[in-house]
Amino acid sequence: MTTIRTKCPTCGEVDMGAAAISLFLETTGDRGAFAFTCPECLEEVSKPASRKTVALLIAAGVEPAGTDEGLELGIPWLTAEDRSPEPDAPAFCLDDVIRFHFLLEDDAVIEELLAHER
Repeated sequence: MTTIRTKCPTCGEVDMGAAAISLFLETTGDRGAFAFTCPECLEEVSKPASRKTVALLIAAGVEPAGTDEGLELGIPWLTAEDRSPEPDAPAFCLDDVIRFHFLLEDDAVIEELLAHER
């Protein structure tokens, strides 16, 4: 039996079998969410699952459930429409990341942003 290690927000790293994890896929089938009951604190935990996480969970023996079950559990799904950028917005590029990096290093900018939050 394969042991899967994941993190509980309360207990930290926990190990469990594939049968203890529920996997819910988006309609595209390559992303979704997974849920489990922590074996230590018995808390229900759900987390988003990237394409890589979905592939790893399926390879470890986790059977995907239907998307309807995920909706019943309150796991939000993004449609392709939700993920698409604004049609008129320019593409986010490396220059934008660099500008953002320097803004985060500027204490005056951070102070101004925090002042607007109050």
